Amino acid sequence: MTQENPSDIPKKEKTATVRQMLKHSALKLKFLATGVRFQKFILSLTLLCFFLAIPSVTYEISKKISVFGPFPILPKEPGFNPFVAPKELKPQIEFWKKIFSEYTADQMVIHDNWYVSVIYEVIDTSSPTFANKTEAYEAVKAEKEKYESILANLPWERSRTMNKEERRICSLFKNLPETPHVKKKDAKDRVRIQPGTADSFQNSIIRSGAYLESMKKIFVKQNVPEQLVYLPAIESSFDPFAVSNAGAAGLWQFMKRTGKHYKLTVNNLLDERRDPILSTKAAARFLTDNYNSLGSWPLAVAAYNYGVQGILNAVKSLESKEIEDIVLNYNGPKFEFASRNFYAQFLAAVEIGADYQSYFRDIEVQKPLEVTQLKLPDFISCETFEQYFPFKVEEIRLLNPSIDESVFKEGNFIPKNYNLNVPLKYKDILAQSYKAIPDSLKYQHIYYTKGYRVRRGQTLSEIASAHKVPIKTFMKLNGIKNPKMIRVGQLLKIPGEYMSLEERKTPYEPTSEKESNNRTGKNRYVRHGQPLENISAVMSVAESDSVKNRQKISPDQVMIIPEG
Repeated sequence: MTQENPSDIPKKEKTATVRQMLKHSALKLKFLATGVRFQKFILSLTLLCFFLAIPSVTYEISKKISVFGPFPILPKEPGFNPFVAPKELKPQIEFWKKIFSEYTADQMVIHDNWYVSVIYEVIDTSSPTFANKTEAYEAVKAEKEKYESILANLPWERSRTMNKEERRICSLFKNLPETPHVKKKDAKDRVRIQPGTADSFQNSIIRSGAYLESMKKIFVKQNVPEQLVYLPAIESSFDPFAVSNAGAAGLWQFMKRTGKHYKLTVNNLLDERRDPILSTKAAARFLTDNYNSLGSWPLAVAAYNYGVQGILNAVKSLESKEIEDIVLNYNGPKFEFASRNFYAQFLAAVEIGADYQSYFRDIEVQKPLEVTQLKLPDFISCETFEQYFPFKVEEIRLLNPSIDESVFKEGNFIPKNYNLNVPLKYKDILAQSYKAIPDSLKYQHIYYTKGYRVRRGQTLSEIASAHKVPIKTFMKLNGIKNPKMIRVGQLLKIPGEYMSLEERKTPYEPTSEKESNNRTGKNRYVRHGQPLENISAVMSVAESDSVKNRQKISPDQVMIIPEG
């Protein structure tokens, strides 16, 4: 068949054909566009459903999840334990369980400080073979040096040339993996002595009974894993009066700066780091902050010792948030024996504390403390409490470890507005007993504004003694950190004194006719260092018009107190 030449097709037919082709193309494009719009519609509908679902999910989170920072802490089943022991850390955990439960303070464990399961010898310093403790410790030191010498010359790869003792030592390292920075041949540099702590750990378990119930309630309320209540077992042995060489104090061993950051009062009269309840609430916030920064409870525990920034550096260095990776592979600054073993110590303490009867038989833990609080509107001496309440001063001291020891000395007072812990069984008689205390035994503190200029050759101790004020009070009022750093001519504020309510309410009465001669109204002697505004405040009157210069009143001057 002959094919037609397009040029032979009439013009109208060409136009019709083009129109038909365009129409067909338009329909095709319309169909394609419809498909695209349909796809867009489906996508939009999907996104709409997703975003519509978000408020309900957020609502459910706000109802069921307590959120601290970027990491939501999900509600867990009772008994949930986020501190599962990694198999890589089992040797460390087993070592610390032995230290905490088998070896006493008299037993010195000579071991490798990296492969802690490598124990060379245990020496009992209480053995009768030693004449005294000095001789015993010298023997321990000598044994340590002996093992260092053996290890320095140990032919690790030539077992046939080893003697019996060398083969024994070499066998302790069998199947232990080396790391890039820990080699068996360097074991001579890792010999360490660890005293046992079974006796002190047992005492910590006994003491913990007084606090654990309250501490667990606080942690559950704050959504913090309750296993963390055993941290004080390795920090302070559950002794609220514990103080470290570095100045950390209380069950949780807070430094001053940390305690103040978490709103604990630390001054010369009170140290709430030693208050078991208040410090536990602070510890819950502290540990939660650690978790918020690290997203892992094991890392939060490690940061309790090494610091959050230190653990963040370890995570960044190793590109891992697994606690076992950090413990076994991190070689950062100051990440040494204590920091590397802290998490394993904690896991050992949790295991023993939760099942203490399997480790320490026939012990009775202390009963939970049952206390109530009495807020003191006045300064009261401990002697007054003992006189008007049915409990002894020693009981007050034990129930209130945050109160400084100086408060319990004769002539001093329990601080005003302090919430005093007292036995719960006396709750119903507290108000009546306090009311029975006469005003003469209830004190207020008068704050003086008078200053004193330091003279040549004077010390702060001499000045404080002359004004019958503790030097610590002087330093606190004047912001003095070093008592030796005062200078001639320096103006010091003079701390005030305590005055009984009765004395504040009763104006001074002249004792002789001479004192009241030619006076109107009542009179009062001016005390040393007492400014006019304090006298007027105490007497509840306006400042006397008879005094022209408010700054020039002197001790033993008799002031006229206006009537009415």
